[in-house]
Amino acid sequence: MKCRHWLGSLAMAAMLLLPQLVWSEPGAAFYNLEAGKDVLENVTLPTIDGGEATLLDHEMGANVFIFFRPGPEPSRRGLADMARCGEDLAAYPVRWTALVSDRYPAEEVKAVVENANFRGPVLVDDGNTLYGRYGVRLHPVVGVTDADGLLTAYQPYTQINFCSRVKAKVLRTLGEIDDAELQQRLSPRSVDPRADSAVARRNLRMGQRFLDIGNYQHALDTARRSLELDPDLAAAHGMAALALAHQGECEEAAAYIDRALALEPAQDEAEAARQQCSR
Repeated sequence: MKCRHWLGSLAMAAMLLLPQLVWSEPGAAFYNLEAGKDVLENVTLPTIDGGEATLLDHEMGANVFIFFRPGPEPSRRGLADMARCGEDLAAYPVRWTALVSDRYPAEEVKAVVENANFRGPVLVDDGNTLYGRYGVRLHPVVGVTDADGLLTAYQPYTQINFCSRVKAKVLRTLGEIDDAELQQRLSPRSVDPRADSAVARRNLRMGQRFLDIGNYQHALDTARRSLELDPDLAAAHGMAALALAHQGECEEAAAYIDRALALEPAQDEAEAARQQCSR
């Protein structure tokens, strides 16, 4: 049954163009990769349980992989979200894989994976080789490939609708939905988009108070909530960048800095984040 479903999906995919599966996100998730153009090498890596596994399974219609860290709360939530996504799409030919740096103790990683109920292989990125090769700028972040290993989409972590966004991109990769439905799933609009923007700006006032008292994680969470409502709000990108910079996460901050300054040249928080990271 699954085989017939997969063949039907591939037939549909053959009739549909897959040009732009990347929705506007806070900066490029993979600095060295471009969705729709780059084909990933199917490397073999050690697994957290002492075995070996490949990054991709070419017999599957889609491959989903998530770069995560065992410590930060967003990574733990993101991994749990991917576990739920895998359950939701269990009828589809999709392989779910997690990647973690070798600098984290195996037992710590295993505890996080077990708590998240993640059932796919967990690969150990020795020496952060893939991290550097792909230019990973955000954590957690998900990549999606087709059966041939072509990177079709990526998805940085979002507090709201993370699993829904990933599922939409996986279904587009499988040819189950078209571009119009993809965009509708990724950006369901409220009755009044201006109201969303107003709420996003009000959130930033609270975020600024968090920044002022040095509660940088709460400031980051607030900025990300604002971006869910208004993805083009430069001040929210800047706030996220500055909160990350103060936590020493300058690689992740760079993506938000770039986006903030693209939307608003000389955006104050983005410039402050750049200065913080240059120290």
